[in-house]
Amino acid sequence: MDKQAYQSVKKYINDGYADAVLIARTDSFLGEYYPPDAVKLQKISGFTGSAGLALITKDKDVLFVDSRYTIQAKQQSPFVVYEVPSETNPSQWINQHLSGKTVAYNPQTYSVSWKERFERVLTEQNVQLVPVSSDVFCAWFGDDIFVQTDVFDYDIQFAGETTESKLNRLMTHIQKNKWDAYVVSSPENVSWLLNKRAKTVLEYPVVFERGFVDNTGKYTPLNEQTIHLLNGKRIAIDTSSASVALFERLSEISIVEKVPDIIQVWKACKNSVEIQNIKQACLSESKTICRFLAWIEQNKAEIDEIQCDKKLIDLRHEDSLYFADSFETIAAVGEHAALAHYRADEFSNKKLTEAPLLLVDTGGHYLNGTTDMTRTIAVGEATSLMKKRYTQVLQGHIDMALSTLTTGESTAQMDKKAHHWLRQDKADYLHATSHGIGLMLAVHEMPPIVSEYDTLGIRAGMVFSNEPAFYSEADAFGIRLENMLLAVQTQNNGIRFENLLFIPFDYRLIEFNRLTDEQKEWLKIYHQTIYDVIFPMLSETEQHILLPFVQAFHIQTN
Repeated sequence: MDKQAYQSVKKYINDGYADAVLIARTDSFLGEYYPPDAVKLQKISGFTGSAGLALITKDKDVLFVDSRYTIQAKQQSPFVVYEVPSETNPSQWINQHLSGKTVAYNPQTYSVSWKERFERVLTEQNVQLVPVSSDVFCAWFGDDIFVQTDVFDYDIQFAGETTESKLNRLMTHIQKNKWDAYVVSSPENVSWLLNKRAKTVLEYPVVFERGFVDNTGKYTPLNEQTIHLLNGKRIAIDTSSASVALFERLSEISIVEKVPDIIQVWKACKNSVEIQNIKQACLSESKTICRFLAWIEQNKAEIDEIQCDKKLIDLRHEDSLYFADSFETIAAVGEHAALAHYRADEFSNKKLTEAPLLLVDTGGHYLNGTTDMTRTIAVGEATSLMKKRYTQVLQGHIDMALSTLTTGESTAQMDKKAHHWLRQDKADYLHATSHGIGLMLAVHEMPPIVSEYDTLGIRAGMVFSNEPAFYSEADAFGIRLENMLLAVQTQNNGIRFENLLFIPFDYRLIEFNRLTDEQKEWLKIYHQTIYDVIFPMLSETEQHILLPFVQAFHIQTN
């Protein structure tokens, strides 16, 4: 926590410029990952999670997080922590405590759509949002030192479509709607459109840039030197990825139309080349994780959480297409696994022998694909409750994988299936069951999402996670089981789902008598694939160690 920044914000409030100040986690590009100098929420509150919002008033400091981070936030921050939405949400809290007051915010770090939603609710109690100038914000936190490093071409053998083709697609869309230009406000979309990647932030290998495409298909970076080219033009912009500051600046000089982000949908629906590449990356990752599981079985009496992280990096480096981890590995033992996004450090690090369960959530950026998976592993003697919850989470995982939808249908029914077995036993998890996965871009990509609140649906070619879970702070354990799924077109406009990762589930934690016949058959076929496809990539020793993990499902071995 940066005390100087905190005191500067307090002084701003005490001097009467506003009654409260909101500090977002995002930078001006509104992404999940960004250069270290842009970490404002952590500086002001001490909280290091990937989602949160701080609110500072004259006499109270509040931190809003979702259920993934409730425990972590309380451990890291002196602020009063509220879990969203189970306890409250920022707009509700503000309406309740700051009626008739002013709340300051940085218009560079909030999207237009966020502001519009927020303001609609705040007007109920006459709460007014007021902008903080860039100069004042920099005085609090210092100037961001941003250097774009190592931009490189993303080869057509991985992208599957040329930049010219993508620009032509967008040009046709622009001309059809009679716009002069389309603003590309998300760096993910710029990177996808131009087939470019960068090493500025390895977990998020995008080109940190905004741009616009005119009605001739020409791309131009959007910055202080080029913005005048949009003077008087009729332009389209997506308000979910455009900051308030950018939108207001463009509105001063252009005729701005708010539109849904067409590039976001194109990017999410992977082409045939991308799909084949992702499948190969997932097979490589499956081999890596199987080797990791064998290593755990051999060494669990001696190793700790940090060593798990290092081992996974070492194993991935053996793949020539490995670029970087797609996020920091979560290797969590015991109560650490009840923190959905725990990260081990020298102070928190635990030996695997300190609790019965190890949760490992990890993923890699390979040039041919991005991966994300989670397994929960027995490293000691699990309790009956742990086995029961593991089985219920697994049942939800299988039922979701077996789901079918019509194209564009909400994923709410899939989400109910993932929760069903836990909820039947008065247990649950509160985060979304799934997120989209980009291709050497963001490991968390939208769309799709599997959630009861989904309005986007799923289309063929989308790749996403399947990760039901259970967390218990009181019982000091957490369980999450995650695979990657590909949406595949079927006859009659249907969508089915194909598993991309093939990594054993821990038979020692499954209560087989709870499984339905369909679930047992799914597990048998799944583990037969592991034996047939992944085992030949492993050493004889690794095969020998992992053989019980597939034989438990009555597969046919040689």
